[in-house]
Amino acid sequence: MKAILDYLPAVVFFIVYFAFGRDIYLATQGILIASLFQIVVTWLVWRKFEPLHWAVFLITLVFGGLTLFLRDPIFIMWRPTIIYAVLAAVLVVGTLLQRSFLQRMVEALVEKNFDYQLPYTRQNWVVLNLLCIGYFIFLAILNITAAKLLSEAAWVNVKMFGFTILNLIFYPVLLFFAYRMLAPEARQELLTRLNGTDSTDSSNK
Repeated sequence: MKAILDYLPAVVFFIVYFAFGRDIYLATQGILIASLFQIVVTWLVWRKFEPLHWAVFLITLVFGGLTLFLRDPIFIMWRPTIIYAVLAAVLVVGTLLQRSFLQRMVEALVEKNFDYQLPYTRQNWVVLNLLCIGYFIFLAILNITAAKLLSEAAWVNVKMFGFTILNLIFYPVLLFFAYRMLAPEARQELLTRLNGTDSTDSSNK
């Protein structure tokens, strides 16, 4: 459910845009409502506020509000670039910490779901962090370029289909790269956890 909530604003934007005659102003209203709904549901279900949800909502409120107030779609088209730039900046700041934000998030996720601690060195985490920073900067530049050079309808198609394809390529490649960074024993242990079996039980068979 949480994964659905994370993508809810973007999904609502595209559904409203294509379902109601490619009306970007109506789609902007939809993404604003969906962003607020995302925060409210997260609080009601998990009793916590996600900082990323709040950041996305505030950026959407500012740029979506400008689009609705000035009747100019360029502001909502800039929104993804601002979000990607903020994500890149957060990861850059994280590199200055002993444990980056990316490391904290990934370690917590893996430990919670698989009861496993990733044996990465600090250098490993720095490399993964830099890859994510570079990807977010690339997306930010790509989006602002598309917003400037393409029509509104073409930008929506690029954002919906092009960026989805890029994500479907980048994240599996990143996961595979992260997996290959592990020592052979660590890979086997991780695979055992992913398969839902206990490594000690497997070794005794």
